[in-house]
Amino acid sequence: MSVSSAAPEHPARPAGLPPDAPRGRRSNPWLTLIAVAIGLFMVNLDASVVAIANPEIGRDLDVSTAGLQWVTNAYLIAMAALLILGGKLGDRFGRHTYYMIGTAGFTAASVAIGLSGSIEGVIAFRAAQGLFAALLIPNTLGLLRAVFPPGRFGTAVGVWAMVASCSTALGPIVGGLLVAHVGWESVFYINLPIGIVALAFSALVLPRSRDSTGHHRFDVPGVVLLALGLVTLVFGVVKGETWG
Repeated sequence: MSVSSAAPEHPARPAGLPPDAPRGRRSNPWLTLIAVAIGLFMVNLDASVVAIANPEIGRDLDVSTAGLQWVTNAYLIAMAALLILGGKLGDRFGRHTYYMIGTAGFTAASVAIGLSGSIEGVIAFRAAQGLFAALLIPNTLGLLRAVFPPGRFGTAVGVWAMVASCSTALGPIVGGLLVAHVGWESVFYINLPIGIVALAFSALVLPRSRDSTGHHRFDVPGVVLLALGLVTLVFGVVKGETWG
């Protein structure tokens, strides 16, 4: 038997990787971490800059404090309703796909908020942001789990958490500077360059992974009940102060 015929058809999988870990150039775990960190940074930065922009939104669009509450609440309720579903869809149909959909949708919704010109448009597109954030956030961790071996996964999650914390802390600073020197729309427009970078880099390096271990039944009633429960809980929390 020749040496060439005895060679394996595919290179061996590195020890310790999860069973759905990809092969080839898209299997570099640190590039995957950088890619998902960019999207995570965008979402968490946006969540904290909006609080700084709200007073200016109210003055510019002539909105009461009660109306401004829904700029935040619409986002929270939409994300709470779909967060579990976003992770489930990624596990079953492809984490790469739903992360990219979430990133592209969040970026587009951010631009739409700046262009809307009315409080109704701002609230509607904030809800859209929440929907796409629910697709993006859970699939960042799913992608990391697919490429990092168990011994390094804790390190990856630590970096993930650091990015989330730093972006949230930067939000008030960035938001204050943008609102003071540019305008409230700019706190949403800033997501456009970040989103483009995230999409371009992710298209090059992110692996295509899904949960391939066994047959999965999509529990539609369970997803609906969980979404309704989360929406009810979040709605009760955000309205508790005014409704008692």
